[in-house]
Amino acid sequence: MLKKTVNLLRGSVHVRVESAWPERILNLCSVRHIELREPRWHSASELSFSVARRDFPAFKRAIANTDAQWSLERKEGAPYFLGRFRRRHALLAGLAVFVSLLIVNSLFIWDFEVSGNDTVPTEKILRVLAKNDVHRGTFAHSFRTQDLCNHALLDLPELSWLTVNVRGCRAYVVVREREVVPEVVNERQKTNVVAGHSALVTRVLALDGRAMVQKGAVVQEGQLLISGVVETGGAENPSVDTRILSGRGEVWGRTWRELSVKIPLDYEAKSYTGREIRRNALRWGEKRLKIGKECSNIGVNCDKIVNQTEWTIAGGFALPITWETEVYLPYETVMLTRTHEEAEALARAVLEEHLSELLGGDGSVTKTQFTSAEQGNLLLVTMSAECLEQIGVELPIPMNE
Repeated sequence: MLKKTVNLLRGSVHVRVESAWPERILNLCSVRHIELREPRWHSASELSFSVARRDFPAFKRAIANTDAQWSLERKEGAPYFLGRFRRRHALLAGLAVFVSLLIVNSLFIWDFEVSGNDTVPTEKILRVLAKNDVHRGTFAHSFRTQDLCNHALLDLPELSWLTVNVRGCRAYVVVREREVVPEVVNERQKTNVVAGHSALVTRVLALDGRAMVQKGAVVQEGQLLISGVVETGGAENPSVDTRILSGRGEVWGRTWRELSVKIPLDYEAKSYTGREIRRNALRWGEKRLKIGKECSNIGVNCDKIVNQTEWTIAGGFALPITWETEVYLPYETVMLTRTHEEAEALARAVLEEHLSELLGGDGSVTKTQFTSAEQGNLLLVTMSAECLEQIGVELPIPMNE
């Protein structure tokens, strides 16, 4: 493969030779160190082969004084291909301009690739970089990476580290998100654990302090569950009657929650007219050039869809040109009516999502029951749920100074 590529770069000439003594032709070429490639015999007196472009003049001199008859079949390779453009000055000038533009454009940033971000949106990172004068069309050597990172991290507190590496016309932005530091427990804070919701206690885990309830007890909201005030009198410490600790722990219980939501039966919805209005534009870096006639009768009620296509050449080399198409879909507002079943299904989804937010990641739902009733144009849906959750809430003990 490598040898074939070298031959294409150097150029080759394919000839056909006819002679009564073809062996003599081969011997003459061998004496003059002319390499014959891909020889093929067509008859006892006729053969074809190819010679290197630089050996072709020597080949013609070698058979000039023989009885051999030769004919040129074809010429191939880079020298002959480029030779076609010797008199096409405009084409050569265009090629030179094109190559020059590629070289110049490679000194600017035309594309970004962000990696390492899971929760921070890529658009937010790119907006902060643009605020610090690093955007599409920025000269690749116009900024110091360390200075850029120091300024960008001030606007991105969610990140602990950021760097920008420029290779060609693409900037690779590598970030590291800040790890969430767990809340530090203040061991000196004196607290009680009280019930955040009425419940039937199923488990009590007192880490510090004294448990005031046991499994199976029914507690009301605000009731003391784990006390940080502990009576310690007795023979062991006769002079100490009370100790104030940091009452901490977990108290799990069965709770009953009732949530309601009203869903309108008549609601507004979009009805698309079927029209589709397109606007095209050509972006060169940060500049935008509108293409075609401007349409002014789009209206206020319409959805907008923007499609951007970056132009690239062979090898994935990004050009600083982006074709942008804006599609407008006009619509009218119409009144629709939900059925009782549709409204109830929507209400159930809303209530279940809200209950999941109230319980957090630890709580769970063991049983649910739904009831519904129409109130004019509204459907009232009520959910009664039995849950298992951690009801203990820490509250500081008021101290008299």
